[in-house]
Amino acid sequence: MLESPHIPVLPNEVISLLQQSQNPNPMWFLDGTAGEGGHSKLILKTFPNSKLILIDRDAVMLERAKKEILKEIGTLDRVYDFQMNFSEVDQDLLKNVGCTGLDGALVDLGVSLFHFLHSGRGFTFKNEEPLDMRLEPQVGQKTAADVVNYSSVLHLKKVFWEYGEERWALKIANNIIQTRHKKKFETNTDLVKLVEASIPRKFWPKESHPATRIFQALRIEVNEELLHAEKGIRALASALAIGGVLSCISFHSLEDRIVKWTFRDLKANGPFEILTKKPILPSDKEIKENRASRSAKLRGLMKIEPIKESRWEK
Repeated sequence: MLESPHIPVLPNEVISLLQQSQNPNPMWFLDGTAGEGGHSKLILKTFPNSKLILIDRDAVMLERAKKEILKEIGTLDRVYDFQMNFSEVDQDLLKNVGCTGLDGALVDLGVSLFHFLHSGRGFTFKNEEPLDMRLEPQVGQKTAADVVNYSSVLHLKKVFWEYGEERWALKIANNIIQTRHKKKFETNTDLVKLVEASIPRKFWPKESHPATRIFQALRIEVNEELLHAEKGIRALASALAIGGVLSCISFHSLEDRIVKWTFRDLKANGPFEILTKKPILPSDKEIKENRASRSAKLRGLMKIEPIKESRWEK
C-alpha cells in the first residue's frame, strides 16, 4: 500500500515566524520533533546557508525525516541528528555541534500521521494492533496496556478526565476494572469495544470516534507528553541566541494552554517577547487541502536583549 505524501502543518506561517529572527544570516536551527521531515526541509531550503539540529524521540521517525531531507536537499551535510526528547536539549548538545545559540527552533507537538497509520503500536482504531502507544518503544517504559490493566479506578478516571476531557471518564474506568478481572486488555480493539459499550450511542460525537478522547489521554499518559512539552519549551527558549525565535505548534487545548502559559511565564521572568498575541490558525484553504491541520495552533517567542538594571534601581 502506497503512503500518501506528508504535508507539514502551517508551513508558510512557521517559516514567516522563523524569518523574524533578528540575527543577520541566521545559521543555526533546531527541529525538536522531526516527524516526517516536512518542516526541516522547508527550513533548509529557506535558509540555504544554515545548519539544522534534527531531533526526534522515535528512532523510526528520525530515520524517515533524514530520508525525506536527503531526497529533497540531496545532502545531510548541514544536518546533525539526535535520537532524544527535545526536552533534553542543553548547552552541552549545542557545544557538541559547534553552536553557540539557536537562531530558530520549532516543535510540532502533534503525533505524526505515520504513527496512526503505519506504526502498528495501537494509536488508532482502524486496524487491530497491540495496545502499546509508546513513542520510544526501545526505552521500555509502560505501555497503554499496562496503564489500562494495572492502574486504579481513580487513576484511570484522572487520566481520562485530565488528558482527554472525557465526560464519561468514571464510567469507562469502572467498566475497565470489571472487564480486566476476566481478561486483560491486549489490543486497541479490546479497548475500543469497551469504550463504545460504555458511552450511550446518542452521546457519541458526530465528527470523531467515541474512543478518540480515551486514546488521546492514554497516549499522553504513556509518553508523558505534557510534562515534556513544558520542560522542552523552557529548554529551547534557554538555547536561543539573542534575537532567536521559538515556534510551537499544538493540536489540542491542553497543549496550547501549556505553550501559552509557559510563554507568558518566560516573558514575565526573562528576556523574552511573545510574537503572537493570539495563536496563528490554518486558513480554510489549508484545512481543505490538509485535514490534519484543522486543530493546529502556532505561537512564537523571541529571545531579546536583557534589560540592564539602572543604577537608580539598585
